[in-house]
Amino acid sequence: MSDPQESRNLFSRILVDTITQDALQRSDEAQVNTVFSPASVQSCLTLAFMGASGSTAEELRNGLQLGPGDRHHIARAFGEFWRTNCNYGDNGPLLKSVNRLYVNDSLELHPEFNEVATDFFQSKAEAARFADSAGAAQQINSWVEQETDHKITNLLQSECVNDETSAILINALYFKGKWLKPFMPESTMLDLFQVDLDSTVNVNMMYQEDKFKYADLPGLQAQAVQLPYENSNIHMLILLPNRVCGLQELELKLKDVDLADIDAAVTLQDVEIFLPRLSIEYDVDLKKILNQIGISEVFSDCAKLDGLFTSKTGQKISAAKHRGYINVNEAGSEAAAVTFMKIVPMMLNMNKKLFKANHPFVFYIRSSQAVFFAGRFVNPKPGLEEEGSSRQSSNANIYNI
Repeated sequence: MSDPQESRNLFSRILVDTITQDALQRSDEAQVNTVFSPASVQSCLTLAFMGASGSTAEELRNGLQLGPGDRHHIARAFGEFWRTNCNYGDNGPLLKSVNRLYVNDSLELHPEFNEVATDFFQSKAEAARFADSAGAAQQINSWVEQETDHKITNLLQSECVNDETSAILINALYFKGKWLKPFMPESTMLDLFQVDLDSTVNVNMMYQEDKFKYADLPGLQAQAVQLPYENSNIHMLILLPNRVCGLQELELKLKDVDLADIDAAVTLQDVEIFLPRLSIEYDVDLKKILNQIGISEVFSDCAKLDGLFTSKTGQKISAAKHRGYINVNEAGSEAAAVTFMKIVPMMLNMNKKLFKANHPFVFYIRSSQAVFFAGRFVNPKPGLEEEGSSRQSSNANIYNI
């Protein structure tokens, strides 16, 4: 595979399926809400690939679906992707991806790796005194908190680093967007969310009626709707099973579904949308997940990461963590003070579609080029809803080398 867009979307499908199935296999997580960023995970590990060689490099290439291109071709493709997709909020959603490599102050980065990291991955190297584990953890956590608008805090525990730590590789991805067609707070009412056939939970259910891209998907036994963001080609895609308990069956089928096919199926229709406010934070042990998709050597004593440092001492990644955060509400603080009135013809619309997300569903924050965030909403947790933008999400990956 040589097309970067196909690479990103295929890796997204594999990662979403692996994380979902891993959660389902643990009974304590079968009803857990999730959110994570496939684009961020792939991008960050591709930076590690730039410093790998031999069988470690080939395993990363295959596991990350990078295709046969040479390193500079792959690096340029990632650099161009983030340059064209990142938006710092001047006109449209705020989307930023930043990498930071914290290097043990006793080591020096290999000049070629440092050049690639700086030019194509917006990655800045910063010295850290890992012998002072508490100080180093605070240094890293402060940067993560700043880059994710204080949504992700205390990511790294001090016991995770010591004077033998060579480097910490971190990616932070942050997105904040306003709906193109906002929900009005006055329309939000308490409603029941059916967790399963036997239990329900009260939620703040948002509501609106407008024209949205929508499709019935009989092959998936589900409905699809796209909620676009203002001044952007990014949207939230929500897939709602037809049956209350149909989520796991849908998730199994999605492993083999290209989301571009759903893009082709949706058409602009009159839709009544009921969507719960939601707020999710989710931690993933990426080392375990990556092992399941065939990336394991980089974590072993056989790892070949000789392109990272000028030192000839062998290196490996000892830990990989990922934390995602998402908050969805009506319109955002800026729009809350705006009076909005909508006039529509007074007529009976027999073709109006009903999309009521009152039972478990999956969602994606995406464009045609990549899945920036993916997750599932299964079990509302009272008290976690927050005021803020209509859509905020952030994530951080952390790799201990």
